[in-house]
Amino acid sequence: MMRSQTRKPTTLGLSLGATLMAAAFGYGGTDSETSDAVVHPSTSASRTTVTETSAPAAAPGLTTTTATASASAEGYGTLKGRVTYDGDAPATKVLFEKGKAAKDPDICAKDAPVISERLLVDSGTKGVKNVLVFLTKPTSVSDGAKKAAAAAHVVFDQTKCVFEPHVLAVTVNTPILLKSSDSVNHNINAKLKAGAFNKLLAAKAEDKFTPIGAERLPAEVTCDIHPWMRAWWIVLDHPYFAVTDEKGEFEIKNVPAGTQKVVVWQEALDKRGFITAPSGDPIVLKANETVVQDFKVEPARVRPE
Repeated sequence: MMRSQTRKPTTLGLSLGATLMAAAFGYGGTDSETSDAVVHPSTSASRTTVTETSAPAAAPGLTTTTATASASAEGYGTLKGRVTYDGDAPATKVLFEKGKAAKDPDICAKDAPVISERLLVDSGTKGVKNVLVFLTKPTSVSDGAKKAAAAAHVVFDQTKCVFEPHVLAVTVNTPILLKSSDSVNHNINAKLKAGAFNKLLAAKAEDKFTPIGAERLPAEVTCDIHPWMRAWWIVLDHPYFAVTDEKGEFEIKNVPAGTQKVVVWQEALDKRGFITAPSGDPIVLKANETVVQDFKVEPARVRPE
């Protein structure tokens, strides 16, 4: 259910840990599995929309009027918001206690427990971490977004037998530095539809991989040497995406004004992880404005492990 309203200029105090990269989806499945019929927005996501307009301050004694740009006008705005858990925050699952990893315990879980990152909910804000938010088929791409994507330095590391980051979004043809900070061997088994690979990475070694094609769904990445290690990648053909931080917050800048479709995905959910419709939910953005769009994760939709 969506609620829209407009509010006057405000100080935006969101601490955002969004990752930038971009576009189309990829983790297998047939077209029927990713049709709009898979999950209907009205039953899968609870949404709240707020539009924030920034206007210059008036000089003393003068009155200013800010014209609101139409949704179809040229220009770019910002999409941001929060993904929260609609219930009591679940306890974090510990895979291995400190010093008790099933393999290489002198490295894995040496200094801290290894936890499951499948569903991480902040106990205070109920924000959900590692939720993927991205546009499908944006109507245009701004020069600013192109420059930010081109300047991105993308690193996929392995530290204490944990993949970092857990969810990675990247644009096509952007090199990914594959890195191991551990003093044991790992392998990176990336189950992409376009350019799948399985690379052995020796202790403290580095390698590179450049994705060649956009994916339709997030693709699973695993380590066969340490089977609890898991991550998710999406390769997009545009730079409009983000991954939520520990408070569930995200931000996507330089989004084209007009109606855009936004997809929200979380790995632990049923119906292939989609919070929105698989093809995206429509959101209207206006030039030089910020739209705040919140989403909720329904506890009943979390799949048992």
